[in-house]
Amino acid sequence: MSELYQKIEKVLSSKYISEDLNVRHAYSRNVDPILQGIPDIIVRPKDANEISEVLKIANENNQPVYIRGGGDCEFGGSKPIGDNGILLDMKRMNNILNLDRDNLIITVEAGISWGKVNDYLADFGLYTGCMGPGSGMTASIGGGISHHSVGGGGCAKYGACTNQLVSLEVVLPKGDIIETGSQANKFSKNPFNRFGNGPDLAGLFCGDNGILGVKTKISLQIFPKPKFANYKTFLLGRKSAEVSSEIFSDIRYRGIEVYDAMYIMDLLVNVGCQQGLFPMWDSLKRKRGIFFYTVQANTENELEEKTKQLDEIILNKKKVEELGTEISEGNFAKWHYVEQGHWQTYHNLWGLYPALEPLTAECFTPINTYPSILADLDQWDIENNEDIQKITEITGVRPITGSGPILLIDGSNVELTCGFTSFGPYYNGEYHEIIEEINLKLWKSVLERVTKHGVQWYMMGDMMSRMMVEIGAYPENFYEFMKSIKKTLDPNSILGRGKFHFGGS
Repeated sequence: MSELYQKIEKVLSSKYISEDLNVRHAYSRNVDPILQGIPDIIVRPKDANEISEVLKIANENNQPVYIRGGGDCEFGGSKPIGDNGILLDMKRMNNILNLDRDNLIITVEAGISWGKVNDYLADFGLYTGCMGPGSGMTASIGGGISHHSVGGGGCAKYGACTNQLVSLEVVLPKGDIIETGSQANKFSKNPFNRFGNGPDLAGLFCGDNGILGVKTKISLQIFPKPKFANYKTFLLGRKSAEVSSEIFSDIRYRGIEVYDAMYIMDLLVNVGCQQGLFPMWDSLKRKRGIFFYTVQANTENELEEKTKQLDEIILNKKKVEELGTEISEGNFAKWHYVEQGHWQTYHNLWGLYPALEPLTAECFTPINTYPSILADLDQWDIENNEDIQKITEITGVRPITGSGPILLIDGSNVELTCGFTSFGPYYNGEYHEIIEEINLKLWKSVLERVTKHGVQWYMMGDMMSRMMVEIGAYPENFYEFMKSIKKTLDPNSILGRGKFHFGGS
């Protein structure tokens, strides 16, 4: 039992602390097949006060602290950078604290999942609007706020989940506890508004990827779920990426409110059907790109008008075919909305073949840019074919470059879930060092390539936060300003040490 363990044991019960090697290894990875960091100790706090004391101990002992919500991030964000430090597992903090139905605000602990919150709200005919990330059945609310998450449904209408943020309780790196928004007034009984009482300090912790504070309590706007909804799916013709981009743009230009709109590229439809992932599309003679939308309304007339306008946009495109109304007839949109497919389809690129794992480059980009990015990814794949073939020779299956679903989000932007899939170094009972080396080389290469298209990264974690610095993507004055904020809040670089190259190698 280490000295660090003994100090933390004075704050938490030993039941919620572990230095066991097997447990530490269980927390050493996220979703990607490459990045690993084994923590020295696992801590499962119950509230902000326990976290505060742990952070004070960490500062006294110069120990980095890494925060883990659902552990669903794909850039290594919720594990240590290197083998060291304290890992805070937030999943014990998974309670709903208050439902303010009068003001349509819910307050929860940060470790609770989007799935659990929305399951609870459904009993009241309510939901969170943006349903968080595509991994929302397990992804935590705190992680979603830390990443500006989208993908779980409702993003075209509500934007990123941080748009619904009302207030935060945050433990700062040195152990101080603050509240933001309306709760910055100590006489405020319940959260009701994010903006006011001075600057929007909550914004510092939105998208911070866990380097500026530990979110412990979160209040979100919630919304009544409209009574009426319609959902349609379309098979596109040739040049489906360009056609889908035109459709997205037309929807925004005409000001039609959609709940979700999504494009699934030709490659995904083709390979997915070969692998039995899309049985509703098996009968399609042309395995081309798919586009679908979902609209909501409070009246049948409103729903009918929205549907009419959208169909006019889409069916006027060359060789577009509307699929049937039922899921079995190809209506992916109905499955996505009615059967909670929004939490099962988000990264279908990653599941095309058994054992393939994601090396993601998912990002935000303007609607009119993603066709050219996809074309450039095809070129990148050709340029790197020699390395890719080295993996294929071992596995018998070629890694796949492309994109998962491309979905409409805030304004005239989409989330582009691009990247490539590959195999981990352990394949068929053997460790292949060359797979790990090539994966890391190619991953860095594709991230740099996509960055230079001017995209916006949101879930940055270990990999992308450091890449932005390494390739010189941040303007110097911006990076120095961000560094000064980090230094002020976290002078010992305790939280997320190494992210953005703050306080680490």
